[in-house]
Amino acid sequence: MGNSLITCGKPSQRRERRFLQRLSNTYAQAHRKIEFRMLPLLGLSRNKGSSGSPPRSPEKKDRRTVRKIQVPIDMLPNEMWLEVMSYLSYNDLKQLRMVSWHCRELVNRRKFMSQGKVIITRHNLAAIKDHVENAPSKLSFERIELRNLKQSPKLDSFLKLVGPDVRHLQVSHAPVFRNINGKMPNLKVLTIAATTVLDDNIGINLKQFINLEAFECDGVSLDSALKLSMLLQLRKPANRVQLRHLQFEFTHDNEEVLVAVLRDHAKTLEYIDIFFSCSPSVETLPWSLAFGSMRNLSVLKLSGNCHLLLLEAILMSVPAVAPLRQLDLTGMLSLTNELLLYVASKWEFSLKSLDLMFCVQLNCACIDALRQLSGQLKCLTMAYCRELTGVALLKGIAHTPNYIIQELHLEEVCFIDEESLCELLVRLYNLRRLSLDNCRQAVTDRAMSLICKYQTGLRQLNIEYCIKITDKGFLGTPDFPYAITRLRGLRELNLRGCKNLTDRVLKEALILPELRILSLGYCSFFYPEGFEALTHNAPAIETLCVSSCMKVDDDTVRNFLRNFKRLRSINISNCMRLTLQSIHHILRHGHNMVELIACSIDGMDQEQAMRLLEKHRPQMKQVLL
Repeated sequence: MGNSLITCGKPSQRRERRFLQRLSNTYAQAHRKIEFRMLPLLGLSRNKGSSGSPPRSPEKKDRRTVRKIQVPIDMLPNEMWLEVMSYLSYNDLKQLRMVSWHCRELVNRRKFMSQGKVIITRHNLAAIKDHVENAPSKLSFERIELRNLKQSPKLDSFLKLVGPDVRHLQVSHAPVFRNINGKMPNLKVLTIAATTVLDDNIGINLKQFINLEAFECDGVSLDSALKLSMLLQLRKPANRVQLRHLQFEFTHDNEEVLVAVLRDHAKTLEYIDIFFSCSPSVETLPWSLAFGSMRNLSVLKLSGNCHLLLLEAILMSVPAVAPLRQLDLTGMLSLTNELLLYVASKWEFSLKSLDLMFCVQLNCACIDALRQLSGQLKCLTMAYCRELTGVALLKGIAHTPNYIIQELHLEEVCFIDEESLCELLVRLYNLRRLSLDNCRQAVTDRAMSLICKYQTGLRQLNIEYCIKITDKGFLGTPDFPYAITRLRGLRELNLRGCKNLTDRVLKEALILPELRILSLGYCSFFYPEGFEALTHNAPAIETLCVSSCMKVDDDTVRNFLRNFKRLRSINISNCMRLTLQSIHHILRHGHNMVELIACSIDGMDQEQAMRLLEKHRPQMKQVLL
């Protein structure tokens, strides 16, 4: 019924220390028990072996005993299980439920179930409503999403049943605010995503949510008058809520009200995400006064069309004592090296994530700012900063070995060279995500071999359109001896546009049991035999893209669906050998499919394909033909 789990993210360092301390205590207790039980056996072995070999020291005996004894994992206490499970992603938790009854009971605890989300659509509304009415429901309705719905008496009666339990509501393509009003007295988080037309132009009454803490509105397609009305309801005289999280779109019409809302809730706001769809006025004093009181701000996202005067005023107004840990300045074309250095000096010890995508004015002069942050920064995005060189990046974040950075995104950084990238890969010891899309001059077989040698902890690797890579970089040859099979924990791999790869990569290299997401689009030298080998080498794939792979045929699609038991999303666009038979294979074997993208296929009757999918797979979330 669309029930899903969402994890809370990465554990803090304090949790890691507590977990390791708990592990060490448990190990010490287990070691004492083992030593006590093994004393008679050790004595017996000493008597038997006294005539032969010389006696061993106590330290060697203890080490040998510990190596021989193995404690089964299912004997661990539940507290340790729950601590380990807090590291797992949503998909891992779903799979863990199928291991044993013990695992199922742990996943079903409130610790995880309260984070689940029930998705309500027009296809499952009646079934979920009957389930709630006729039997004790084990579903948690603290987080629900209303998707692709219209106002109806059935929805109204359903929300009356579950409304008091809802704490987090997301509305997607569902103008049903009339049904929502008055049903959810305990709501804390409201997210409005991609909702276009509202029946009778009636918006939602935010004053009814006295416990509201977070309000997110993408605002792209929502009527400007309705957006302004919702902002006005968040003013302090009209609403006494303590807002901690605000996401909104800036326009000329709502500038004054938006600044007033920021000022009213400045003392409690912790998360701010503002998209500037147009350039604001040159008057910056109201913004400075609003941000000057935000002493609890931890996440600040400013994206879009914002001029330097306002950007500078905001960053300088936020108090230095604010625990800012994430700063996202995507699209801030006006950001300068000097302003970035000011930010680095101000939050040198708190900033963990920095996103500078499309900040095109940054160049080699930003070395000092990056170096100042390199001791704390875990995630750095400098995509499309085309004036940045590899030498500057190396001096900025890896002038000494760096164990802190875990995510590095360098898409379209054209002037990075092979030598600098290779040195960077040697000095970064703890990468989990690496994106090098279209870094054509730097990503070679040598660089790929160094990735496989030093970055064995990678979970995500994107090397889209890196055309210098060949089979040698993946297979492990005498010249480049380290193969991609060393990346055993790799979850996501993007090889789109790497046109010099052949079937050998699919047959011999991509033996990756943990791989979940794979993109092979625009790779012309992959054949059905290689795709069939891939289905055995990487059986855990859930999302697959083979768009514009001209050798893909109907039998290949059938093999994908039969052998990839977890496949949920597939992109087969522009595969000219496909026919309507592929749709029949999806209907027959694609039991877990939720997304299908099959555009620009001349040999497929799109209207008939859509009719078949609507009739036999109405629960699919997205179908593009």
